[in-house]
Order: sequence, then C-alpha cells, then structure tokens
Amino acid sequence: MYDSKEQSLMPSEFLQNDNTETALINFFHTLWLRKRLLISVTFSLSILAILIIYQLVPRYTATTQLLVGINAAKVVDIEQVLSGNLKGDTAVIGEMEVLKSRELAHKVIDTLHLDQYKEFNPKLRKPGFLAQFSLKNLLPESWQEAVGLVKIDSRTDEEKEEARLTGLTNAFLGKLKISQVKRSQVINVAFESEDPKLAAKIANEVADKYIVGQLQAKFDATKKATDWLNDQLGELKKKVETSERAVEQYRKTHELIEVKKEVGLSQQQMSEVNSQLIIARAQRAEAEAKYQQVEAIARSGRDTDSVAEVLNSSLISSLRQQESEVQRKYSEMLVEFGPRHPRMIQMQAELEDIQGKVRSEVKKIAAGLHNNMDVARAREGSLTASLRQMESKTTGNNQAEVELHALEREATANKALFETFLGRFKETASTQGIEQADARVISFAEIPLGASYPKKKLLLVSSIVGSLLVGVFLVFVLEMLNPGVRSPEQIQELFNMSTLGIVPKVMETNIVPHEYLLAKPQSALAEAVNTLRISLSLLNPDAEVKSLLVTSSVPGEGKSTLAVLIARHSACAGQRVVLIDTDLRRPTVGKMFKIKESTLGLTDLLMHHDLSINDVLVDDPDTGMKILTRGKSAFVNPVDLFASQRMKIIVEQLREQYDLVILDSAPIMAVPDTRILAGLVDKTIFVLNWDSTPKKVVHSALHLLNKDGHSNIAGIVLQKVNLQQYGRYGYGDSGYYYHYGRYNQYYSG
Repeated sequence: MYDSKEQSLMPSEFLQNDNTETALINFFHTLWLRKRLLISVTFSLSILAILIIYQLVPRYTATTQLLVGINAAKVVDIEQVLSGNLKGDTAVIGEMEVLKSRELAHKVIDTLHLDQYKEFNPKLRKPGFLAQFSLKNLLPESWQEAVGLVKIDSRTDEEKEEARLTGLTNAFLGKLKISQVKRSQVINVAFESEDPKLAAKIANEVADKYIVGQLQAKFDATKKATDWLNDQLGELKKKVETSERAVEQYRKTHELIEVKKEVGLSQQQMSEVNSQLIIARAQRAEAEAKYQQVEAIARSGRDTDSVAEVLNSSLISSLRQQESEVQRKYSEMLVEFGPRHPRMIQMQAELEDIQGKVRSEVKKIAAGLHNNMDVARAREGSLTASLRQMESKTTGNNQAEVELHALEREATANKALFETFLGRFKETASTQGIEQADARVISFAEIPLGASYPKKKLLLVSSIVGSLLVGVFLVFVLEMLNPGVRSPEQIQELFNMSTLGIVPKVMETNIVPHEYLLAKPQSALAEAVNTLRISLSLLNPDAEVKSLLVTSSVPGEGKSTLAVLIARHSACAGQRVVLIDTDLRRPTVGKMFKIKESTLGLTDLLMHHDLSINDVLVDDPDTGMKILTRGKSAFVNPVDLFASQRMKIIVEQLREQYDLVILDSAPIMAVPDTRILAGLVDKTIFVLNWDSTPKKVVHSALHLLNKDGHSNIAGIVLQKVNLQQYGRYGYGDSGYYYHYGRYNQYYSG
C-alpha cells in the first residue's frame, strides 16, 4: 500500500527535479552551442592577461613592527611635564597618523636621498617605446606652443622645488602602508618598492626616524619646561623676598613680637593666663567640694572615714589600728574580769584617748581643706584680674595683627610656590638628556625574498577564470540577442506546436534546391522532404491530406522553395501533383521554373470564366507535375479574388483531379491573402527560417492565423537548416540530424 500523501507529492517532486535538470542542461547546452566563441574569448583574453601580467614590474614589500605605549623607566616623576600615555586604540591610531605624516616622510626622503631613485622621481625614468611617436616629438616647438602641447612654466625656483618635494612625498606615501595588528599596540610599517633592499631600508628608516622624532619631541618639551621654570623661579624669588621684607618691616613699625607662628606676644600671654584661670577655677571648685563634704559629715556626727583625705592620712590609719587592737583586748578580758575591774577601766580610758586623738586629727584635716579652699579662691581672683588687664591691653593691637597675618600668609604662599617650582625645576633639569621613547622596534624589516606584487599564480588563475566568465557572459548575451529558433524543442516550448520536419540547407551554391533534389535523390535534402511527406500523411489517418497551403511570417523564409520541393518529391513518388503560385504580388514559382510571364495562370482562370483548368496548367518536364503560375490578367484586390466562389470551385476541382494540391501563398504578416486561402485547404504548413526569424514575428503570424478560426495548421517546418551547426548544437533527440557527423555517410550529398 502506498501512502496517499507520498503519492500526491511524487509528481511535483519529479516535476521540480525535471525542471532543475532541464535548466542545467539548457545552460551547458548554450555553452556548447557557442563553444567556439567561448574558447576563443577565453583563450584570447587569457593570453592578453598573461602578457600584461609578465610585463608588470615586480614590487617587494618589507615590514617593520613597532610596539608603542611601553613603560619607560622613571628616574624622577615628571609626568606633569611630559605626558607619554600611549595606551588604548585612540592613542595607537594617533601614532599611526604620525608615521604617515609628511614631515616624517620628508626626513626619510632627505636621509636616504630618494630623489635619486627613478621610482620616486619621474624625471629620471627613460621614455618608453611609444614616446617616440608622441606629437611632441613629431611637431616643431612653435607648433607645439600654438596647439597648447607645451606650456610656459612661469613658476619661481622656490615653487618648482616645493612642487618637486610634494611629488616625491606623494610617491613615497603612496608606497607606505601603516596598519594595526588586531587591536593591539603593535604597528606594522610596510613599504613597497621595486628594489627589495630599498624596501627593507626605507621601512627600517621610517621606524628609526619615528623613534628619534619621539625622543626629539621629548627633549624639546623638557628644554622648554626647564627654560620656563627657570624664568618663573626668578620672578618667584623676587616675590618671596619682597613679601618677607614687607612682613618684617610691618612688625617693626607696629612693635609686634612673634612668639609663635602667626601669634603675637600679648595674645600668647593672654592665652596662657586664660588657661591658668580655667585650672584655678577647677581647683577652687574641688577644694570647696571637699571642705563642704567634711563639714557636713562632722555636723551630722557620721563617721568621717569615708572622706578621701581622712583615708589617706597615715596618722589616722595608725590610730585606727591601735583602737581596733585595744577594742579586741577589751572584749576578750570583759568576759574574764567584768566591766568594773581596774584593768578594764584602764583599757576603757586608753580607748577613749585614742578616739580623741582621731577626732583631733580630723579637725586638723578639715582646717587644712578650709585653707586650701581659701588659697584656690585667692588664686582664681588674681588670675581673673590679670586676664582683664591683658584684654584691655591687647584690644589695640588686634587690627595691626590682622594686617600682619595677611602679609605673612602672602609671604608663606609665595615661598611655598617658589619651593614647588624649585623642586620641579630640579626634577626636569635632572632628566634632561635621558629621555626614553614610548615605542621600540620589535621586528626589523628584512630583505623580502619574493615579490608581493604581482601575485602571478593568483593573477593567472584569476585572469583565466575571469576570461571564462567574460566568454560565458558574451555567450549568453548573444544567445539573448539572437531572435531566431533553432530546434523543435524551442518550437514546442515557445509556440506550443509540433515540428513537421527539418529541411537542410543546400551548401552547394551552383545548383538550386529543387534541381539538387532531383540530382541527388539520396541526399539529406531528399530524406528531409520525404520525412516531411510522411509526417503529413500521418496527420489524419481518417482523411487524406489532398490540399496544402505553404506560408511563412515574412518574406525570405524559403516557403516557395519548400512548396516546390514537396511538389517535386511527391510527383517523383508517383502522385499527381499541382503547384499553384498564390503569391500574386511577388510570384516566385514561375521564375523558379523559368516560365514566361505571358503564360496564362491563376489570375486568368479567375477573371475569365471561359478558361478551363487545363488551359492554364503548365507541365514540369522533369517530374510531370502541373504548375499554375500567377497569370497575366490585371486585378484590383487579390483578397477579393481568393474570397470569390470561383476560387473555391477551382480548388475543389483540382482536389478531385489530383492527388495533392499545393498552394504557395504570400507571407502572413505582409498581406491578408493567406488568411483567406487557409480556409480553402486541408492543412497549412508554417515555414520558419532556421536561426533567423524573430520569435515575436512568429508569434504574431501564428496569432493571425488562429484568430480567424482556421485551426488547420499542420505544424512548423524549419527551413534552411545548417546541418553541421545543428549537429554540433545537439538539441536533444529532435531528429535525424542530431548526430549528423556520425551517420552522414548514409546520404549521398
């Protein structure tokens, strides 16, 4: 079982493959058709290209590689003086422009004396072979000036030298190629020259001059910076001296003594007194707090041991220890002796004595605190009075000190600026003469071993391929410009009609085709006409073709010749044939058989009803067929004659009396006669001149025949076919002559 989907797709797939294969076959077939032109054009252009390639002067390219943006060793930091940052694509592109600059080119040209080389200086080149045929060498100078071939050079020597240098520079830069290596910091410096040694020399010299130029630029920048800093230092030194002198003079005038930087004596003393006053106030507050604490404890009767001064007293500490020891003994002996024992009474008195001494010592500490408080108050009052005196004294010096401070700041700023410039000057001066370039050569140019131009192998292959493409282009241009039809396949494709036969052209010029047919009955012409007759006989098996119209689109197609060939070949085959010349405007049949113009013919038969058909027929002595020529009677319009009932009767009578009636009519596009006659015959043969008649004309002629309702066109006959060319073209399997060169031995001529 087949899948219905696959079955439905198969015809379209086959059709697509068939169309592709047909298009490919047609492409190669067209090339084969014009193979002589294709080979000639390809060969000629290839030879011309080879000659040109081997006449080209070889040029050699040498390349030097530079690495830009390297980190130079820094002796001192002078980046503010010299900026050497060459990082990034933008900086690399800028350095590439420097390498292509005209200034650098001038330096290389001067160093290597490139004006002495003919490839840079056109004046050193020898005139070519064609120069001797120039008009300048053939005409006198006076004539040359008259026609403007010689121009008077009015430029000065300076302008001429400038123009010469410009020409040299342009020629130099035209051979110099600067490129970046894959977005890196490596630059290729390539130079092209006719001399390989010179190419390498110039490439290295460009790199050397570039690096030297960098060093020179840095040296110049350092020197300019040093000179500028030196000038600025002189001016700054004067400003510093002037500002310091003004400060000293102002201080003397206003009797201001500088104790500390930017601070006067009175201000410093007042600051110190103020600091002492703050300390005295703190000490006074502390003494008052301690005394008040002791007084409060004493008045309340509480233990004074919590006071810091009491705790710090060594005497009180000793008395407390004695008191504690006596108190311990008293407690121990109280159990044994009782409170009234003399020893107990003695110990009680000793204990009270120690406690009295403690109280006395506490009072002394309290009195000492009171004295300290009085001293702190007195010191605070003294310092307060001194501060007030100093404030009243320094009030008058404040304005003078403000102005003094302004002068001192100006002097300080001038001094700082001078020291900065002095340090920069020392750095710049110390680096002068040790500058380093921001680029270095990583690969020097070597003498190239082979020419970079021309690439002969590549050019040879390209020229041959190009020549072939030009040949193919010309082939298809000629094919498109060719209006004619060459094969039955084209007839079927263009006009949707079959081809009845292919009639070869008689190559012998000393004999006409209808005589050639009889002279060589086994020739290709005879076989072609025989094939055409067989095709006519097979058109309709049910009805014999007894009347036949032969026509064409335009004159010169060979329709009359074909009509005579069919008539004679049919007559030789034993048929009763009559050939009628219906081209009344340009009759041809009578001339082909050398029949006199005074002979009665078709017009006489149509105009004179008393004449019979046998009265106007002429015999062909070679074949026995009958010929009906134009006739001699005058007429007004051939269309009226052919549309008459008389014409129909004549054609019918001839069909009854003869086996085959052949009408040689006028071209369809010329006159409308054929369109009338086509309705009187069984079949119409359309003759087409091989590889000549325009396709549009054929379309128009067939359209005229079909639109009248006459669908009796049997087919198209290709006339005057060149068998040798047709065999070379090889159009499919379209007929007997596809391999004419292989089996032409079957024909006798």
